[in-house]
Amino acid sequence: MNRGVVLALLALSSTVAIATARELSIGHAESSAAEAAAQAADWPEAIARARAAAEAYVPGSPWPERGMRRLAAVGHGAEARGDDASALLAYGAMRTAAIATHVPSASSSRWLAEADEGLARVAAAHEDVAHAPAAAQSMREALRRDRSPTDASLVVLALAAAATLGGLAAIAFGPPGPRARVAGAIAAGGFFAYAAVVLAS
Repeated sequence: MNRGVVLALLALSSTVAIATARELSIGHAESSAAEAAAQAADWPEAIARARAAAEAYVPGSPWPERGMRRLAAVGHGAEARGDDASALLAYGAMRTAAIATHVPSASSSRWLAEADEGLARVAAAHEDVAHAPAAAQSMREALRRDRSPTDASLVVLALAAAATLGGLAAIAFGPPGPRARVAGAIAAGGFFAYAAVVLAS
């Protein structure tokens, strides 16, 4: 195997490992800080820290889920005591974190739906009884239109990235010739498809 390719793979692996460790550390620290702030009834601090924990996404990490649960708890508690400002802040933070860490999974979709429902509920709370359901529904529809990226775009991004990396790997490890040119075309196509989806989003 080419020595340069081996060094590049080692560098990539080290970068991924360091980034993963960093996100896990951030998630743990922010989750603990959110719990402490909630115990002290410092709602803005609890919301900010819980959002940071929710956005420290690494597959398999427990901290994003705990951050989302804390945001949900703060939002529901604020609604119960009539603190609309804190409720809106908590649900808005939950929505932002869900979109920022969105992957095609039931968990991220569940939190996004709960955040949208909470925002709609609080927004409609001050409408009169006759208009409250219509106001809530209008808010839900507006929030749905604002969601991004979609699961389909994430799948396309994943396939485009795989095509690019696969093509580059075939060029690096394979012999020169027609196959290398095909691999180059696949890598270029994957790159341009990835860029197109990102720009469109």
